Amino acid sequence: MMPFFAIRSSYFWLPLGACLLLGCTATDPHLDRMLLSNAATESNSVNVAECYAVGCPDVIDVAVDGRPDLSGRETIGVDGRIDVGTLGRLRVSGQSLPELGRQFAQAAAVPADKVHVHLAEYRSQQVFLFGQVAGQRRVVPYQGPESVRELLQRVGGITPGAAPGDVYVIRSRVPDGQRPEVYHVDLHAIVLEHDPRTDIRVQPFDQIYVGQNRRSVFEKCFPPCLQPIYELFSGLYSRKASASQ
Repeated sequence: MMPFFAIRSSYFWLPLGACLLLGCTATDPHLDRMLLSNAATESNSVNVAECYAVGCPDVIDVAVDGRPDLSGRETIGVDGRIDVGTLGRLRVSGQSLPELGRQFAQAAAVPADKVHVHLAEYRSQQVFLFGQVAGQRRVVPYQGPESVRELLQRVGGITPGAAPGDVYVIRSRVPDGQRPEVYHVDLHAIVLEHDPRTDIRVQPFDQIYVGQNRRSVFEKCFPPCLQPIYELFSGLYSRKASASQ
């Protein structure tokens, strides 16, 4: 059995070890908040949605001015078509919203500005999130060619324990019969240095992984009885770091 003085001694050194670890790993403590502070504007979101190619079973809202018989909400079927009243079943799969609007206008013989098409529900394509991502969602709808930063903003950001240098996009390439591709995303450079070179565009069925920093891992391993000491030293370090910035 370990002598009592040895236990006391080990407890003494734990806070010191915590301080050393914090000094090595407590970088960018506010990056998670800074990521959300520069969220994409509504206009940018609309532009992304306009590039989205619809498919089964996405849900589309169509409104044609003066033609209530052609207006309504429809789900794209497995054949890639939707029912449009007297126009029958129109094939829409693979088209963007502007293309759909022009197709409806031509089929209904009305001016293009009289047709309004909106995507009510994104159902056909997904993106998979793993690791230190805020919220409980891990499968989110793909809504168009967003960047990694824009996608993380849309889902609520990252956790305070995320490692900005440990972010990857895994692209399976299985449907194309190719080898998987892995892209490293430097979230630190994207958010703090405004360097978008690694902020790649997300594709359907991509997997985005956000790692956990060592400080967060250490917090989970710290004995509950020493949490007050850890929080004290952690708070002192955080205040010192903030004052030096």
